[in-house]
Amino acid sequence: MIRFKMKTRLILLSLITTKVLLAENLSKIIVDSEIGTNSTNISAIKISKKKIENSISGNGFISSLLEEHPNIKVTDASKNSSTAGEITPGKISIHGAAFYQNNFQIDGISNDSLIDPNLSNPLDPYDVPGNENESFVDLDLIESIEVYDSNISAEYGNFTGGVIDVKTIRAGNEPSYKMSFKYTSDSLSNFHIAKSEKNNFDQAVSDKFQPRFEKKFFNMYISTPINESNGIIFSYARKESIIPGAYLNTFKDKSRLNENLMLKYSHYFDDDAIIDLTANYSPYESTHFDKYVRGSDTTIEGGGYSLKANYEKNFNFWNLTSNLALKASENTKKSSDTYKEWRNEGSKTWAPLLQNGLLADLSKEGGSGNIEKKQEGANYNLKLESNTFNTWELEHQLKTGLSLNFDRGSYTRDNDTYYYTQAEGDSQIICNGDNESCEDGVQYFQNRRIYSAEDLSVNMFSFASYFEDKLEYKHFEFTPGIRIDYNDYLKNIDIAHRLNSRVKPFGDDKTIIYAGINRYYGKSFLGYKLREARTPYYEQARGRKNFNPEEWGTTSSQDENKYVFSDLDTPYSDEKSIGLRQDLLGMRFNIKHVKRESEKEFTSKYGEYQVFNRADGEKAYFRPRTFTNEGSSENKSTSIEITPTSPLSFSWGKLSYSFSTAFIDSSYSLSSYDDILEDEKESTYGKIYYNGQVIDSNKIKIKDSPRNYNLNVNMDFKPFNIFGKYVKMNVNNLFKYTSEYDTIKVVNGASYNYKEPIPNSGGLSNNSNLSVYEDDKMEANFIYDLKLAFDFKLKDKHHLHINTEINNVFDKVANLENQRDSYKIGRQFWFEIAYKF
Repeated sequence: MIRFKMKTRLILLSLITTKVLLAENLSKIIVDSEIGTNSTNISAIKISKKKIENSISGNGFISSLLEEHPNIKVTDASKNSSTAGEITPGKISIHGAAFYQNNFQIDGISNDSLIDPNLSNPLDPYDVPGNENESFVDLDLIESIEVYDSNISAEYGNFTGGVIDVKTIRAGNEPSYKMSFKYTSDSLSNFHIAKSEKNNFDQAVSDKFQPRFEKKFFNMYISTPINESNGIIFSYARKESIIPGAYLNTFKDKSRLNENLMLKYSHYFDDDAIIDLTANYSPYESTHFDKYVRGSDTTIEGGGYSLKANYEKNFNFWNLTSNLALKASENTKKSSDTYKEWRNEGSKTWAPLLQNGLLADLSKEGGSGNIEKKQEGANYNLKLESNTFNTWELEHQLKTGLSLNFDRGSYTRDNDTYYYTQAEGDSQIICNGDNESCEDGVQYFQNRRIYSAEDLSVNMFSFASYFEDKLEYKHFEFTPGIRIDYNDYLKNIDIAHRLNSRVKPFGDDKTIIYAGINRYYGKSFLGYKLREARTPYYEQARGRKNFNPEEWGTTSSQDENKYVFSDLDTPYSDEKSIGLRQDLLGMRFNIKHVKRESEKEFTSKYGEYQVFNRADGEKAYFRPRTFTNEGSSENKSTSIEITPTSPLSFSWGKLSYSFSTAFIDSSYSLSSYDDILEDEKESTYGKIYYNGQVIDSNKIKIKDSPRNYNLNVNMDFKPFNIFGKYVKMNVNNLFKYTSEYDTIKVVNGASYNYKEPIPNSGGLSNNSNLSVYEDDKMEANFIYDLKLAFDFKLKDKHHLHINTEINNVFDKVANLENQRDSYKIGRQFWFEIAYKF
């Protein structure tokens, strides 16, 4: 009853507010500084400092600001009811491309990680999870964000998705100080969990189930001028999340910690030139363990540091921007070098209780090894942009530049990592001093997998150059461009054409027709090159007869992946787009159609069965997996965006809004290069059971077309008086509706036993349990998010800010996109208090 009354009141409030707003008159038109008119950004999003401050920000990362854009999909673990305790940025996919195939720049320098950004399992013995970003930037440090999703200038490369260009703040003319604290927890959140997962969730059996968490965010910065020509900014941000998890027969805390320390010095020359010197340190740390494994504590360390110099100068004809950076980042894992699966006998009797109340058969212990991966590099960018000039009646504006990058990737495992399995009970066994993998009169291990110690590094030098000319003739604008990229890893010379145009049929900015034909080449990852250089793991076995702890015999090399990327072509995406921007009745309509065809994508391919004789004389087999350019995908999107040409003025304040939706038709393989580095071995050899047939997973083309309708309404109220203090109030409303759509789902708990005969093996067959997939229809859902922001002016320049964010105000049950039985977070409250002076 209480929930029903609360929902009723919220609905009535929303209806009353809408009625009041519609009853008022429109204000006069003011130029909206957030809507670009240049051909290179006419279809881009520009997010100002003010919009950042008013937006619903959640964990406080850029991804939180992009969820309402029709051509962008954000996958945020913290918005999942099962993993609401996470604090890493959401994954940003633009026009269906992989989330790590964006070009993310901070002050002109790439923030992209090139060391396996797709890995996610912290307990994987083969590698370390990473992130697509080298470091995480806090929203308080950002002056503006520009996101390009189509018709992208030749200035940008190394992406098949889009470009996120971030500018950080500079010191102003007057001192400014801010401290803030933001908080949420499981007690302020409602969770929606499938019945089949409820027991796992309540018991917090793994990182995927987080019924309890507490997030505490602290930010502070100091911005002050030193004199008329110099200014400095110092900032520190700390985000911490504590997540209790099940461990054996008790609970203990896991943690997530992200820090950001920035020092930025700016000098303004008398000739209007500017130089910025920035030092940034952004470490990330998370702790993990396996509920069923004693001593499985694992620490993941990520993030890194950078030193940057930015110089801007306006000459008589050219505008110069130059960036130089030295950077380093890491993905490091600290864990035990030995893992063992003992029988629950003798002195090895710590096996935990299972969910069915029975005792586990095995007493497991140990971790997945110590691994350190680093990316170090130096980057230099130079951009020249000319003033406009004429040749006859044709107006030109040139843009040219180059980029030089040197990156080093390293992988270090200090000691061999051992995985002991197949413990054999034997009351007569004598270990002969082998206390690591044997217990006298109880048991001994028959098998072990060895990940060899190694220390290796790889280098990659890359070069890029571009040129474009913006040509204007009367109502027409035409911007041809070309970009050339090369690196000494793939050794491909990638030449990308860029061709964007627009026309103003009536000679003003009210009606603009624009179009583009462009090619975008993807990244080359140091992680690929490291995989080529690394030593494959191998397995050993021993028997009971004449037991000797040192007599291990190699069975075979079990790493079936052949990691060779250097002889492949660079994946690319061809784009064709056309759009119309029309100002009418105080509103701006932007209708755009974009077609992306991605070719030469990396994907895995299994070869023919290979039969060999094991050390014990028995026949065995494996099927080598290699990587090819046979992957492809297609994405077609027709998007509609409506915004006011200026904020609407009312007696109580101003209102701005944006409405957007997209009609998307995408097609991609179920097994694509998104997961080529995730697992080192697949027992099913890339096959699945779908619609009553066994087929290769990369033969299925998934078509998902969830249609999202997003309405953002921002109400900025005029100051009013409370207890003698002036108060400004801002209310940000975000309404998100997703229509019903078709997809393909994996059937939980179902498998299909598949026996595949192996040629020339003497009757051997590959027996595997295949995942079962079936067609599915996802229900429509509606989510309403709300932010209430109050600014209390205390005295002079002293302000107290109190913000409340409410995610999923009506506590709706909504599936995550394409995920049956996985749901978005229910109603969740965030509270923030800040003091600024």
